[in-house]
Parts: sequence; C-alpha cells; structure tokens
Amino acid sequence: MESLIFGIVLLASIGYFFYRVNYLYSLLKFGQKENRFDNPFERLNSAVKNGLLQMCHFKVNDKDINYAGIMHALIFFGFVVLVFGEIELIIKGFIPSFSFSFLGVLYPIYLFLEDLFAFLVLVAIVMSLIRRFVWHPKKLNYHFSAYLILIFITILMLTLLYMAALEMAKANQINPYEPFASIVYRLLNINSYNELAYHIAFWVHMIVLLAFLDFIPNSKHLHILAGIPNNYFVNLGPSMALRDLNFEDENVESFGVKNINELTWKQLLDGYACTECGRCAQVCPAANTNKVLVPREIILGIKENLFHNAQNLFNKKELIPIVTNELPKDNPHGYYEYGFTIPDKALWQCTTCGACQNVCPVGNEHIRDMIDLKRYAVLTQGEFPEKLVPIFNNIETNSNPWGINADYRLDWAKGLDVKTIDEVPDAEVLYFVGCASSFDDRSKKIAQSFVKVLQKANVKFAVLGKKEKCCGDNARRLGNEYLFYNLALENIETFKSYNVKKIVTTCPHGYYTLKNEYKKLGGEFEVLHHSQFIGQLLKEGRIKLSNKLNQTATFHDSCYLGRHSNIYQQPREILSQAGLKLSEMKNAFCNSFCCGAGGGMMWLEEEGTRMNKVRTNQAIDTSASNIVTACPFCMIMLDDGVKDLSRDDISVLDIAQVVEKSMA
Repeated sequence: MESLIFGIVLLASIGYFFYRVNYLYSLLKFGQKENRFDNPFERLNSAVKNGLLQMCHFKVNDKDINYAGIMHALIFFGFVVLVFGEIELIIKGFIPSFSFSFLGVLYPIYLFLEDLFAFLVLVAIVMSLIRRFVWHPKKLNYHFSAYLILIFITILMLTLLYMAALEMAKANQINPYEPFASIVYRLLNINSYNELAYHIAFWVHMIVLLAFLDFIPNSKHLHILAGIPNNYFVNLGPSMALRDLNFEDENVESFGVKNINELTWKQLLDGYACTECGRCAQVCPAANTNKVLVPREIILGIKENLFHNAQNLFNKKELIPIVTNELPKDNPHGYYEYGFTIPDKALWQCTTCGACQNVCPVGNEHIRDMIDLKRYAVLTQGEFPEKLVPIFNNIETNSNPWGINADYRLDWAKGLDVKTIDEVPDAEVLYFVGCASSFDDRSKKIAQSFVKVLQKANVKFAVLGKKEKCCGDNARRLGNEYLFYNLALENIETFKSYNVKKIVTTCPHGYYTLKNEYKKLGGEFEVLHHSQFIGQLLKEGRIKLSNKLNQTATFHDSCYLGRHSNIYQQPREILSQAGLKLSEMKNAFCNSFCCGAGGGMMWLEEEGTRMNKVRTNQAIDTSASNIVTACPFCMIMLDDGVKDLSRDDISVLDIAQVVEKSMA
C-alpha cells in the first residue's frame, strides 16, 4: 500500500514537472528565429566549461563573486553526485531492500562521495546564510523563494545523513565510508534501528525532493534547467552582436522591439536562465552610481513580460509592451525592481560597457536587449532623450556628433605633413582618425602623437581627411540603426574605392565597429588598434623607447578595448617599455570600471554620481602620477574627472603620447 501511494505521488509530481516544462518551452516558440546551432564543438565546450564545471562563477577576481562561486559550485556538484543516491532511494520506495551494492568496489566509493558532498552542501548553506545575514550584499535578491530553497536543501541533506545513520544502526556497525553520517549516528546516540523513524525521514525527504522538483520551473531556480542550455547557445561572435534590420524591405512597418514576441527565442531563454545572482548589478557602473538601470532587471523584466502576456500570446490578443515610461520603485535592499515592464529611462543609462555580460554565469546578453528596445523607440516611435536630437542631426548632416563641417577634419594635422589617401594611394596603412581625435581639442593630441610615432617608424600611412565619416558607433548603440547603416555603407564604399586593406584606429569604439560590424555589410578589412600597431613597430625595431620616463602610472582599460576586444596586455607592455612603473587600480583588466562615455552616454546628461568621478577616484587611489588610457573618450572623461577633483598633479595621457615622449 505504501509503495502504491509513493508511486502515485511520484508520478503526479513528475507529470506536473514535465507539464510545466512543456508550457515554458511553448512560450519560447513565440520568439523570433535565431541560429544558435552552429559550431557545436565550441558550444559544447562552453556548456561543459561554464555549465557542468561551473567555471562561469570565477570570471573575475572579486572576493564576493568568488565566494558566491565556491558556494554555488559546492551545491551544484553536490546535487550531481547525490542524484545517484536519490535514484537509489526512489527505487527503495518500491523495493525496500534495493541498493547499488552490486557495483562492487565502486559502491563504497560512491557512499563516501555521497556522504562527503551531503556535508559540503550543508557547508555551502551556512556560507549562504552568512552572506545573506552578515555580509548582506546589496545586489542579492532577498525574495522568500530563495530562503525556501535553502530550507529544502537543508532538509534533504539532513534527512539523507539521518537515514544513513539509521542504516548503520540496522547493520549494527559504523560504516567507515560515511564519516559524516557516522557523526550523526554518534551525536544522536542511535543505539538501535527505528523503522518508524526511517519511514518518516524517507517520506519527509521524498516530499521535499518532489516539491523541490515542481518548484524549480515555477521559481527563479528555473536556471537549474535553463543554465546549461543557455551556456550552450551562448553568443560566439562579437560581444555586442545585433540582429540585422532590413531597411530595403518596404513591407516592414516598424523596426526594433516593442512586444515580447519580437525578441528571439534566445533572448527569451536568457530570462529562464537568469540566476538572479546580481553579479551584473554588482559590476554595472550605472547601478553603482544611483541610476535606474539594473541589468538583472532588464532580463527579468523581459521574462515577467513573457509570463504576463502568455494568455494573450496563445489567444492572439493585443500584448502589453515591454517598455513603459513609468519609473520603478526602489526595493528595501537598494536596487530597483521593474516587474513585467522596463522603464524607458533605464535604457538610456547603459554605457554598453559589457561588464554585466562579462560576469554573467549563464551567458545572458543584456546589451542587445536594450539596443533592440532603443531601436524601436528611435526608429519607429521617434521618442528619445531631447539631448540626442542635435547629436543625431549633427551626425546626419556633418557625419560627426560634434556637428563640425568636414572641411575642418584635418585641422588637427596642421604642420605635421600628414598625407591623404588621394596623395598616397599605395599607403601601407590607412589611419582612421575618428571623430573625437578630429574635433575634440584634447583628443587631437592623441592623433598628433600617433602620427609622430608613425613618421618616426617610417610607416607609409595616409588618412581620409574630409572624406572620413563617423564610424557610426554612437548612432548604433543609441538605437539609430538607420543612421549607422548609411554611415557604414558610405565608409565601406570609400575604403573599397581606394583598395584599403589595413586600417589603424586610435579609438576602441571605431576599432570594434570597423573590425566586427562592417563585415555584415561587406566591409572585410584588417583592423588594428593603435596599441596593437605600436606593439608591432616595437617588435620589428622600427621604433625604440630609449628615453625612459621613470614615472608612476595606472592604466585604465577602455571597455571597448578590454572587455569587448580582449586587448589588455599590449598597452601595458608598451608602457613598461617606456619606463613607467604601473600600479593597477582595484578594478582593472576585465573588471575595469567604465568612464561613463560609451553607448552614446557621452552626449546625455548623467544623473546621480558621475561615473567618471568614481573611476578617477579609483585611479587616484593608486597614487600614480599619470593616468594612461588608449581611448579618446576615456581620456576626455578622466581628464574632466581630474579637473573636477582639482588634481593638477596628475596627468591624463593616451598611450600614443607616452610613446612619443619615450621615443629615441
């Protein structure tokens, strides 16, 4: 009779579990098509490395993130090991005498591992409680469901150890392969086998296990099912890969994303996979400077909008849009929670720095969600911050955000004997100067120094001069895809007309855009950042840094050069060769804190604490006399930060300026 009841409960629980999973899968089908089935071996490697081996939890060198990573890894590996013991227990529910003892010498080894990991999972639970109640990190989600799961896991581990202790009493001997169950045996002074106690423990264990199973697809712990698949379908291309928009199709009535069914199935899966761990919020420069934007809530807002619109999707009724103009309410723990709609204000606070994506343990792609939503606002609704009106107009009419006529594009080069591509059609490289270095007085110094380096190395180079146009980075990140599209096509046509093969930029934004995003529009060129090119010149002996500067410096990793392009060592090697003693900031390399200029934020008014001020203070904390970067936008923001803090004793330099000073 007991076995029959157990069978009914088991079938009902498993049946509901698969019913719910099938329902969730059916919702993904409302998403747009997207090919994430290429490169299966590379994808499998991602799933194994980040999903099964849990390496995703240790992407950055951060004390709290690594602590949480150890904690989650213990729980994950614990359940992987314990699943065989759970199978054994389920079979015991029908055949009480059953065990895997027929495995011979492997069985005691498994018993030891089961016992060990039951204990380690309990250790992880204690770690979690300390973190939540003692450290109390702001980024965590403190919903009751998180505590309920911890309670479930604790009960499962304790009942498992208790049943093992009772089995020892039944055998009338301590099992040396179960040291932690032996401790329970001694602590509870179990002198004889109690069948009733064992049955109670068994039923408590099974009811909690099955409740846990059915709770997973109904809670934030859905990531247990979706995390590994999401790591398999991770983006293998450029870090900000976006969907193509077809501006030639006259039948398309709107561009961008308004409703949930206009996102791809992978963007919807991101919501399922989100662990709500808050790592993205912990590293987001906007979330850490009192902005409305919280990357985690972008992903969760999309998931909740999907669930909220589920019946409307099935019944083909009008959908509630993803974005709202209403502001969210601050929760008691300091971060905003969006519910099933995303506040439009949050979209215009993203610097596209990529910090959120870099730390996400399940490979979520926050940036493209926000850009898709901004595309709709800009291209279809024509609604965007007022300060962007002159910026878009400037780019459209003068091909640069500053709005300065193209006739002045070469003013920075006066007296430097810089030749245009018309004058040197067989140039070794084309120097794509970029808008900042063409029109901003501080950034012009970068171009001037880099040109002097090229001339010293006898590099046969040329520039486009007044034929150069904005690369389109700002327009694209701000959602104005049509403007980017036209700029890119015009630049590509110019490059091809001069048979350009190799391009060097001094701007990481231009570098990323020309290298990664022009390809889809037919622009296949070799693109180098000037830190890479200078490194090559040094290795070839075409320039020598004999004049050692003998000063202290700290290097600021530009988001587009570092996280988005994975260039970290080349700039540091050059600075070391120039005689600078480097002192790293707390947030360096892939953990760098954004200057605040990316994603078009250079042109928008920033609320709350200014990001450049935070970053400048981090640089000042190193006590270095020089802040060096390799991005004109970063140099502008950090120079402003130094001036705002009245630190005239600190110089803000580009790597090209350092090289110019150090050249023999």
